[in-house]
Amino acid sequence: REGTGTGNGNAGGKVADEGGERERGTRFMLDELRKVGEVLLEVGSSSASESKHSWGPAGTLATEDELDAAVARLESVAQRLGNADAAVLRKRQADGGKHFLADVQVRRKAGNPLEVRIAVVGNVDSGKSTMVGVLTRSMLDDGRGAARQKVLKFSHEAQTGRTSSIGQHNLCISSRGDILNDTTFRQTHCAEVVSKSSKLITFVDLAGHEKYFKTTAFGLTGNLPDYAMLIIGANHGLIGMCKEHLGIALALKVPCFFVVTKIDICPEHIFKNTMKSLYAVLKKPGVKKIPILVKTQEDVMTCARNIASNSIAPIFLTSSVTGEGLDLIRQFLNLVPQRYEWFAKMSEEPEFIIDETFAVPGVGTVVAGTVKSGVIGVNGGGLLIGPDIGDGRFHPTAIKSIHYKRMTVDRAYAGQTAAFALKKVKKNQVRKGMAIVSAAVEPKATWEFDADIAILTHSTTIHLKYQAVIHCEIIRQAAKVVAMNCESLRSGDRAIVRFRFLVRPEYVCVGTRFVFREGKTKGIGLVVGNV
Repeated sequence: REGTGTGNGNAGGKVADEGGERERGTRFMLDELRKVGEVLLEVGSSSASESKHSWGPAGTLATEDELDAAVARLESVAQRLGNADAAVLRKRQADGGKHFLADVQVRRKAGNPLEVRIAVVGNVDSGKSTMVGVLTRSMLDDGRGAARQKVLKFSHEAQTGRTSSIGQHNLCISSRGDILNDTTFRQTHCAEVVSKSSKLITFVDLAGHEKYFKTTAFGLTGNLPDYAMLIIGANHGLIGMCKEHLGIALALKVPCFFVVTKIDICPEHIFKNTMKSLYAVLKKPGVKKIPILVKTQEDVMTCARNIASNSIAPIFLTSSVTGEGLDLIRQFLNLVPQRYEWFAKMSEEPEFIIDETFAVPGVGTVVAGTVKSGVIGVNGGGLLIGPDIGDGRFHPTAIKSIHYKRMTVDRAYAGQTAAFALKKVKKNQVRKGMAIVSAAVEPKATWEFDADIAILTHSTTIHLKYQAVIHCEIIRQAAKVVAMNCESLRSGDRAIVRFRFLVRPEYVCVGTRFVFREGKTKGIGLVVGNV
């Protein structure tokens, strides 16, 4: 993979024969830099520590000078062998001041940024777009919607103040953890800032209103988010679509963290009620997460290290007008790791899922989406696009150019969101829900698939011929139940059922999680077989 640093291929040999690189943890650090692009290390932990994140001499460091010397050695090793920068996050003492420790973030230098996608969900008017605007433009809101105007896509959204579409906005972070976005940052001219960044936080700004729920469900399933940021207005509490969005995130096993906004205008007794109801929801049997109220840098580091385990629920208290709590969120976003192991998927056959299509004058048909596996290059052969709108088959295709975050690149890697310009394909031949896959996979579209489903909420019973809308990654289509291993289903029941699509065949992969809905009915499922 390009831009992953120098000397990674024979890192093990270098570690063995260079004196300064014999330090405990060096091989682990170089391995993580090659695979992921960043790693959080602890310098000065005792030899009794079994953590693989420990780095440096096996004994403890008795003075601050010894700690500084160890950190300097780490910076030297990271630069020389990993093409990376090291930034000290904090220094602390342990065992009553007997020895010194430092937490150090090591991150690859700019060139091939690591991308973390965060879906922003919550009830209508809770301040989702405002929070995204404040974070990506490094500004404060005026309480009248100045920040959200920077991120809304359409004029009707600006007039009503309500998001109705899926917007993607980038927070660019340098190799030393500095935020590169400023008040002049524009999403349409972000290529220059992205090229200088080592880490990208992509906020997927979703709609909160109930009538746009299908758009939000598409964003949560189709954009493959690493985490969900659930925004709660302190003065409104957990109302409306807030619990619906949380339910879908839990069903898809997307780890959540919570941001309570508008704490500057919320009366004390209402704020207490909001926090009480949030804690109550987190303790429910279906959720069972440990709430952690983030107040210090130590809390931030604890949450960033453990959020991928999906067992904790960090809670941030913020105000987009006064700026209270925003620094803690920025520190958290700097440290939060990628959840998907994309490096392992790079060696697999290419697969790209399409979530948007465009007809660009002078360029032709352009499709945007996410690379699920493999590496896709310009003019690379052996690619098929489908299922075709007419006959449901896959047809050969070629890519004439690739854009990643508005930068022209030669290749797109697993885990990246990219836009491809296709050769000899008309706009009316492509749609959302199609995929570009390797011919070696021999992909086939299916009308029917088997799934292991669980009903979350339903007022009556579910029988054969029951119809619902399936949200399976980028697929969004009505389907009906044609077979099931029991007579009927009620809330809380599980079963193996066979769904049949009503409109057209789709490319469904075994092992994919999905949600289905019909009115208020919500259910989750796992694809176990194609027919």
